[in-house]
Amino acid sequence: MNQKILITGPPRCGKSTLISKLIEYYTVKKNYTIYGFLTPEVKKSGNRIGFDIQDIFTNERRKFARIGNYNASQKLGKYGLCLEGLEEIISNFETIPLHEIDLFIVDEIGKMELFSKKFQDFISNIFASNLSIIATIGLKVRHPIKDHLLNLSDVKFFNLDRLNFQIVYQKIISMLK
Repeated sequence: MNQKILITGPPRCGKSTLISKLIEYYTVKKNYTIYGFLTPEVKKSGNRIGFDIQDIFTNERRKFARIGNYNASQKLGKYGLCLEGLEEIISNFETIPLHEIDLFIVDEIGKMELFSKKFQDFISNIFASNLSIIATIGLKVRHPIKDHLLNLSDVKFFNLDRLNFQIVYQKIISMLK
């Protein structure tokens, strides 16, 4: 059975770490074909200067947000957003036959990503598909997409914190057998 799982929690609670552990489990132990993307931090001299978008299947990376990127078409706080990078990665997924995907992962559905209409449409479409999906979403995100996803009857919602990390991990593993 295809599952739709949405994980939220405060910053630094372990959402991305949980996603990494789930990717490892499903690729190594289950040999799943996983598509989707991550938003890894970009650091310089130990300080975060932005984020990239990384395709999980190909490891292809695109610039997504940088501090002080004042040529960006959109800004959020101190970050200039490069929505083109996000939209290029999304475009790559649109050509993949759904039957080739065992699990689709989105880390994350956040304020920055939601500046893109293409991203919003993509999220709505994959959650309407028959794919098994694990996605993280920002705790403080206020957007119609979040409301829509939380109201879908087939979405299982987890609120992650440092104390329940292992419990949530085990529940997700048991759900996606």
